[in-house]
Amino acid sequence: MSEIIDFDPVSGISHWWDYDAQTDKATITTKQDVEPILDWTKGAANQGLTDGGIKESFWLYAKIPTIYQVKMHQAGIKLNDPSATKRIIQWVNEHAPHLKCTAKTHGGTKAKIYLPNATD
Repeated sequence: MSEIIDFDPVSGISHWWDYDAQTDKATITTKQDVEPILDWTKGAANQGLTDGGIKESFWLYAKIPTIYQVKMHQAGIKLNDPSATKRIIQWVNEHAPHLKCTAKTHGGTKAKIYLPNATD
């Protein structure tokens, strides 16, 4: 049976510890409740809330929860690298389109992405 060993109420990330006596192996699992973020991104996309920013050279294309930032880092994408913008957008489009804050597709070559929670 898994036991919670840590919870961060700000990020919604929890760490769980599980021990299997038969195999004598312990596992630590990291989980994040991303449902509130997904609800917001879906609403933003449906209502076009972020579409106006493109006219001012800024477009909130996606909200990327911490747990997805880890997945992207594992895929070799450095979120704090300005030259990785195209790879970030491509990864979101291919692997996590539900994170998009717009129903529009990305076009153009001068995209900028602001990731306040991105870590190396």
